[in-house]
Amino acid sequence: MEKYNVLIVPAGSGMAVAAIKSLKNDEKVRVITADSNALAPGLYLGDKGYLIPKFTDANFWDKLKKIIVNEKVDLVIPALDPLLLPMAERKEWLEQLGTKVMISDTETITIARDKWRTYIELKDVLPVPKSFIDLEGVRDVSFPLIIKPRDGSGSRDVYIVNSREELGFFYKRVRKPIIQEYLPGNEWSVDCLADFSGKLLFCVPRLRIETKAGISVKGVIRKNNELEKMAKALTNKLKFEGIFFFQAKEDQQGSPKLTEINPRIAGTMSLSNASVSIYSLAVRMYMGEKITVPEVKEGIYITRYFEELYLSEEDLKKVKGV
Repeated sequence: MEKYNVLIVPAGSGMAVAAIKSLKNDEKVRVITADSNALAPGLYLGDKGYLIPKFTDANFWDKLKKIIVNEKVDLVIPALDPLLLPMAERKEWLEQLGTKVMISDTETITIARDKWRTYIELKDVLPVPKSFIDLEGVRDVSFPLIIKPRDGSGSRDVYIVNSREELGFFYKRVRKPIIQEYLPGNEWSVDCLADFSGKLLFCVPRLRIETKAGISVKGVIRKNNELEKMAKALTNKLKFEGIFFFQAKEDQQGSPKLTEINPRIAGTMSLSNASVSIYSLAVRMYMGEKITVPEVKEGIYITRYFEELYLSEEDLKKVKGV
């Protein structure tokens, strides 16, 4: 049986590992991986791994081209936030090499990567927390508030502030800060798949039961009408393509408000994959197959743990540069 050749790059991130492990169980998919670090776990989880320069290196794109051509890659899946925009800008060039790319357009990525632009674009479309980028504009809200980088991820440099003195202190220390209403309730991630016209095919809400360093380590799939409406409103406003997800947090009344959009795969998307085969469905969509979305199963839990890979010198030699 001829298989679809899917390249996941870089292969060391949690989101990459989750996608590799899932697609390895798909008999129609051959997984190729690439990373700049010889100890990136994803290099050894796929069917073939390549060492390449970092994406900031001038030679990265030439090396990527060689992999795509030599392996007859059918689909490239980027698995790193800073790589999304450069890859979207080169989408046409990549397609000329004979591969497809699971990537949204540059405008969507630019908006999603900037929490202030996300707020401006969506504040009249769906529920979002009150947001400010100037200290002088912080009015008609009560403390505590949240301050974080406009382009941050993974809960890095995110602070709860309880007074104007604390707000002023962190405002000077957080790079490109955004100030937002504090939302005390449950936190959700919603995994989505959109077709090539930007139409939402389905979404899977998952309640984040426990997080560490911004990464969900325990969760459960729960249907949620408000979040499903939010997913439709979001995709009607912004043009996504392929897999993406967004996060929401509940206010004091228990109503969810959108806090972040990520136009890419996610690490804990492996939970959604237990209900709906989101990675495989996406690959088949890009390969031109007509896909049928099954009913989302709820009540499925995930609890995550570390898993080790033991590598010999011979294993390391199997991963070659291009």
